Amino acid sequence: MNYKKILKTFAIILIIAAIGVGIYFFWSWLNSKGGVTGIISGGAKPTTEVTSTSTSEVATITTETQIDTTTQESQTVTQKLSILINSPVFEYWLSSKDNSLYFANLDGQIIKINSNNTRQLVSSQLLTDLHSITPSLDGSLALAEFNYPRLPTLSIFFASSTSWQPLPAGAISAAISPDSKKIAYTNSTALKSIDIAAQKTTEIQKMSQVGLKINWLKTNELFFYEDPSVENNGRMYSFNLTDKTFKTLIDGEYGLAIKWAKDGHLGIKISSNQRTPKLSLIDEFGSPIANFTFLSVPEKCLIDGQRIYCGVPKNTRSGMVLPDDFYSKKYYFMDDIFELDLPTGKITKLFDSNEIAIDVTNLKIKDGALLFINRYDNKVYSLKLD
Repeated sequence: MNYKKILKTFAIILIIAAIGVGIYFFWSWLNSKGGVTGIISGGAKPTTEVTSTSTSEVATITTETQIDTTTQESQTVTQKLSILINSPVFEYWLSSKDNSLYFANLDGQIIKINSNNTRQLVSSQLLTDLHSITPSLDGSLALAEFNYPRLPTLSIFFASSTSWQPLPAGAISAAISPDSKKIAYTNSTALKSIDIAAQKTTEIQKMSQVGLKINWLKTNELFFYEDPSVENNGRMYSFNLTDKTFKTLIDGEYGLAIKWAKDGHLGIKISSNQRTPKLSLIDEFGSPIANFTFLSVPEKCLIDGQRIYCGVPKNTRSGMVLPDDFYSKKYYFMDDIFELDLPTGKITKLFDSNEIAIDVTNLKIKDGALLFINRYDNKVYSLKLD
């Protein structure tokens, strides 16, 4: 009896069985997310129609600075929708330490809304040519880039001391660690980190990827990415802070832009094939989990646990280029708001833009409400979720 042949045959059978079990569990996992080809299995079905007109919908946005340091009630718009911050906002974020909300006006001054709804100006410093503000996960810090593009400057706002601390001269891109204890940044020669408590700077890795931006969502891992545009064959890399190795997660997709969940395990991605955009759900390795059956941009969506909230344009214009035209504000949208339940794939319409014109971005959840900035007036709105 040829025992070697029998053992070889048995081994092949075991390998085939293991592959079969792996495929079964992989597809079961995909189906729990809503499936790989469609992520809506029931309920409302959002669609984005294409219109032939080329007229831009540009809202008139006031630049007047308004600071209210007293108690202010929300302004009711509809039965479920209200205006939470009734003055133009550049960015806003939540603090998990005391359930407060911070926002920066168009001049970069920062106002705090306390849990009792009283308001106070906590930073009167003006930030000229403000380009971005990125808060930490707990809201205790915020990274601002201003003097853009003439002389880009990076600085950190500390909520505890209501003070600013500039990053070292030459810093190009930066990100705050998930625990708000460190800041990673790049200059023209290296990747470095700052220990905030010790005020100590450490060089992590020599590198010259000057054009890459940083995202820090996991303790030992950084994401590096390029500015999104259909003109760029975008890539995304991960960098392991323990063994100091780079890994390519997405290797060349035009118009690549990603909005991550807070823990970095899921992301909403847009990319284009011959200028035809597609929105999809990806895992932490950049691999697709499911394709959305509607079109939006990642900045209009929020992953919150097992639910996804998205502002979905009722229509787009022929010749529109996404995501570029969204970032440049060449066009404005009429968004419906939908809630997607990941385990079942069911989607529910929460708001119809026929009630009022909203162009949704910067979504957050607070006290049973969905908050967002309406790009038509740059005010923060609140939509009740009950």
